[in-house]
Amino acid sequence: MNWPIFHWETIQVKVFFLIPRLVLITAIIIAVLVARRLIFRLIHRFFNLAKIEAHKKKTLESLFLSAARYTLYAVAALIILPLLGVNVTAIVASASLVGLAVGLGAQSLIKDIITGFFIIFEDQLRVGDVVQINEKVTGTVEELGLRMTTLREWSGTKFYIANSEIKTVRNYNREELRAIVNIIFPFDEDPYRVRETLEEVCRQVEREYHDDFLPGPEGLAEPPQVYGVTDIDKSGRGIQFTVTAKTRPASLWKIERVLRERIWQACQEKGIRIS
Repeated sequence: MNWPIFHWETIQVKVFFLIPRLVLITAIIIAVLVARRLIFRLIHRFFNLAKIEAHKKKTLESLFLSAARYTLYAVAALIILPLLGVNVTAIVASASLVGLAVGLGAQSLIKDIITGFFIIFEDQLRVGDVVQINEKVTGTVEELGLRMTTLREWSGTKFYIANSEIKTVRNYNREELRAIVNIIFPFDEDPYRVRETLEEVCRQVEREYHDDFLPGPEGLAEPPQVYGVTDIDKSGRGIQFTVTAKTRPASLWKIERVLRERIWQACQEKGIRIS
């Protein structure tokens, strides 16, 4: 039987023209794989030599590898598709229209990613840092991604914040911090007696945490001191004294709590009133 859809001569012609294209496509694929391997090695070598902190290095290296991979695959597709008889121009035109529509609806996503990249690159945040974002949410950074940052508040509540919404960051995990304790005493209290009591508290706290004067994330960086009279309360409550102490990042709130407690105890023992 003579099937009209099978013409040996037509098949021979098609195979004759198809074989060189298949060989060329194979060569292109091999070239892309070789180029991918070389580029990946260069990226790995660059970041191994770069003097960047480990957590930032890993993040940036992953971003560059991903960008290189998708760029190579896109270039290979644009070269191979015409060899298979596909009209790339029409695809690109359609993709442009679709991309425009998607882009208009994904502006916030793109903004999140760009902002996240710069947050990571500039080392504004790290996983494990205690931070305050936008003067509203304070907690520990649990996840730091290109699109979203995750914070765990002290109460245990977890906050998911889009990177583009991060306007201000107060980071409590950078070298030394200063614990500041303000105390208001009535106007009729003896200021010299008040200062003497506060000085005693500072020496007491210094003795208690003497072993903490070492490099590390916890403890005191400098002994506590009485900063002096920092305000006169206009509402008539009294005079404000301020006590300060330089601390390591992990001990800021601990030292503040200890100073408040010791000051309250000392004032109770000496009969000094606190407004």
